[in-house]
Amino acid sequence: MTNKHRTLSFAKISSVLCILFISQVIFSQTMLDSLDADELFDRARKLAFNSQRDSARQLLKLALQESPNYVDIRIFYARTLAWDGLRNEARQEMKTVFSQKPFNTEALLFAIDVELWDDKPSEALKICVTALRKFPNHEEFLLQKAKILRDLNRENEALITLTILEDINPSNPEVPKIRESIKSNFIMQGISASESYDWYNKVYDPNHLVALQYNRSTYFGSVIARLNYRNTRGKDGFQIEVDAYPRIVSGIYAYISYGFAGTSSSLFSEHRAGLEAFFKLPESFEGSFGARYLNFGTGNDITIYTGSLGYYYKDYWFSLRPFVTPSSISFSRSINITSRWYYDGTADEYASMKAGAGFSPDERNYDPTNSNVYLLKARSFGIGWQKPLGIFSLLTVSVDYTRQELSFSPGEFVEVYSFSIGYRYKF
Repeated sequence: MTNKHRTLSFAKISSVLCILFISQVIFSQTMLDSLDADELFDRARKLAFNSQRDSARQLLKLALQESPNYVDIRIFYARTLAWDGLRNEARQEMKTVFSQKPFNTEALLFAIDVELWDDKPSEALKICVTALRKFPNHEEFLLQKAKILRDLNRENEALITLTILEDINPSNPEVPKIRESIKSNFIMQGISASESYDWYNKVYDPNHLVALQYNRSTYFGSVIARLNYRNTRGKDGFQIEVDAYPRIVSGIYAYISYGFAGTSSSLFSEHRAGLEAFFKLPESFEGSFGARYLNFGTGNDITIYTGSLGYYYKDYWFSLRPFVTPSSISFSRSINITSRWYYDGTADEYASMKAGAGFSPDERNYDPTNSNVYLLKARSFGIGWQKPLGIFSLLTVSVDYTRQELSFSPGEFVEVYSFSIGYRYKF
């Protein structure tokens, strides 16, 4: 076959493919044009719940072109925008809905969700109050109002709202949970005990750590006093710590910490200090920056710089925290990733997962006998669980796995299996 014939054949094939493609597009568009608004809405919902929200919005736009006053479609369109973080665009769509139906209950409930997802509880509360003027006995609006008031630390108003709700429906299953969480906010102090064991697959004997803690909430923020005891390789060591979380202004608080073990213990740094500032950021984010200082009494003092970026999404919290350790020997970097699932809707009950690379000065389940530990390679993974045992008690359990480099044999690694359990009593 000559080059001319090949060129002609290729042109014919290209033309056929182009015609088939155009025909398919025209056929697909014709199929969509033949669907009514309800059928388009049904297909869009399936796409949206299958994480194909861009395609879903295209169908929803077609449905709204056909039926611009179809409120349920516009609410769902706004919902897909909010799921993708486009909260302002969602609010604009809801303005159109409220101009048509100012007291549509589904629209009002969704508008509350948008403000809560955007970390604007005061705005969500305004919508609740407006809705309850029209629907004073609506259980869902009363529940939302009680939760928001609780989160705004307006506990007495939240309890009054719950009393109204109980008069309407004494068997509402959410009321006891919210009431218990509100009561726990009035508890100002607590004591706790925790115990951790680390087992090594070679070289080291097990490491045993016990911590006794007292915490108290004050007007300025919470304060924690802790006594740590470690036993490993036939040695005992003690350390005392004090942590404080003072509120500076609205949306900003600090972490201040100091620990002392003295020269009598070789299982802790002689002095440990921490300072960090936390900031509430837009779009449900939280950020921080700070440092940790450790003094080992051997002239090998070490300063570790850190920060964090946290994000709240519905019932989930995610946090990314790096550590940077400048040193004359090496430049070390480590990172920790943590996630929590608040599956019961309260701050005290959650399942957690974490992973890390390198050593963190905030971890207490290993033996920091010298500053070189922060320059070693390590990988870790862990899962945890916290469960309230009534109003006054909390149980915490975690299991961790770490693969860490030996300080006396670079390039050689040891595996560490850790188990921790803790109990807290609030009063």
